[in-house]
Amino acid sequence: MDPPAPRYEDMPAPVITLQNNDTFVWGRHDFVDESFHLIEAVERPTAEVSEKNHDALPSSDDGESSSPSAVSYPATTDSSNNGTFIQSSLLYLPSELIDHVLSFLGPPELANVSSTCHLLSVHAKSDPAWVRHVQENVHIPLTSPYPCETYRELYISHDPHWFLSKYKLWFCDQFLTGKLVIGRYDPRRGCIEGYRLLAERPPPTFTSWEEDDEVVIHSFNPQCRLHLDQPVFQLNAHSLQCRMESYRSRPGQRFKDEIPMQLNKSNQGVYSNLLLARPVQELPGPQLWPPPTIPARQRVKGSAGDSLSAAHRPNKRSEVSTQAFRIRRWMEMTGQNGSGIHLGEETSTYATLDPKIYTPTEDKPYRGIWVGDFSGHGCEFLLINQPDDDEPFDEASVIQRVDETFDEWELRKKEERIYRGSLEAIKLTGDPNIPRGQYTFVADDISEEVYVERTATEARFKGARFVKSRGHVAQTMFRDGKFVGLFVPWVANTPVDKYVETQLIMISHNRLAQYWVAYGHISYYERVDIDQFLSPFNDPPPKPLATKA
Repeated sequence: MDPPAPRYEDMPAPVITLQNNDTFVWGRHDFVDESFHLIEAVERPTAEVSEKNHDALPSSDDGESSSPSAVSYPATTDSSNNGTFIQSSLLYLPSELIDHVLSFLGPPELANVSSTCHLLSVHAKSDPAWVRHVQENVHIPLTSPYPCETYRELYISHDPHWFLSKYKLWFCDQFLTGKLVIGRYDPRRGCIEGYRLLAERPPPTFTSWEEDDEVVIHSFNPQCRLHLDQPVFQLNAHSLQCRMESYRSRPGQRFKDEIPMQLNKSNQGVYSNLLLARPVQELPGPQLWPPPTIPARQRVKGSAGDSLSAAHRPNKRSEVSTQAFRIRRWMEMTGQNGSGIHLGEETSTYATLDPKIYTPTEDKPYRGIWVGDFSGHGCEFLLINQPDDDEPFDEASVIQRVDETFDEWELRKKEERIYRGSLEAIKLTGDPNIPRGQYTFVADDISEEVYVERTATEARFKGARFVKSRGHVAQTMFRDGKFVGLFVPWVANTPVDKYVETQLIMISHNRLAQYWVAYGHISYYERVDIDQFLSPFNDPPPKPLATKA
């Protein structure tokens, strides 16, 4: 029996050093473990505001075939005519119309059609039938199926892994810190690759707030980039003949097998394999990924806790999750007799985000991927979610005031449509205090009638709304000293989260700030443009190697 997974509260507190050896200044209490119990917690709603919005999203992808559908064969047998062979009228259509009909089919259906007769096989294997299926999984225009001869071969060479580039954003359950990865397709090499997204900032400056001399404002000008020196995953295009030989050598293992990845020219004894995942039907819990704080179409067994078994891998296409995968990494030391010893083996589970929850809209403009300033812990990536409202906005409820012009009235209606409901910030990467997958702050209601403290008049934040919010705090290793034992098995010994008084400063749709009242400081958050990293042609040129004098 495997030993139980270590709990946060049982682990020794690590030594945490400030990034860049900078000294950070707070206006009131220092943000260290010794001052944790000096900060008064604030109450939160009995039920978390977002729970009603965190039901599972639809499990099937829009426009994506979940399983092969029935295909009408071009020729049938007429039982009433003594088994006479009757040719389908589909074959008499012009080629352009046949191509148009086939354009409505997914890859499994095209494979079925190609086995019916010679004419339909030619159409079903042609580039016009397959280029669309390749193009919809990448985010850059393609002009060639290189390194393959046809788009059909290119699609088959990466099947069933196209979802890695299609959904582009992947975050993992690595202990405490996590990792955010950008998946994309590189047409120069014909490979699907993923690189870690990093954020860097210059040393901060500290200024006093003109509204309160005891409050310190931390400057924040982050720069985001990909860690191009070390891919997290990389799948190269293999020839059709190579793929077919692999399928024949291990029948029935296509979806269950691990995929070895050659991430560097010299692996230096470090190996990485990619594994497909199988979704589970259980209710969201701490053993699943993504965590319950994030709405998801599918959830899979996380890497923490009990070891993963064969039951968590798919046996057939319909069991493959397109929302998650795993990577197993280890070091191998080769002995004198040639046998290898595995060291430091670890498995990380990656999940994607549904585009709906991070794509801003006219009514939900704050949705997106953001990078925030977390003082000594450096930059961390967040998902800011504006959940859908329970009821549609009623414009008739906004009545024009006597002293209000028509344009002012229209502007007020627009603002009241936008500023309603809750706003949640969930960490995609974390630190030893608040780990990945946890809330960093929650504004329970951003509407003017309930939670707005004031509209700023000072020059620095002029016109920004100050909204009541709750900041999530904890001691090192996500501990606050209080635990509860409930009758729900997986909730037992769950830490009682501590939230403190904060104010969310809504500067613009691309920049926010958080006033941590008890700590006496203000930190910033900025939106990240993910799409700028999807094209390899936008990558900066490699730095020249240093030459010896």
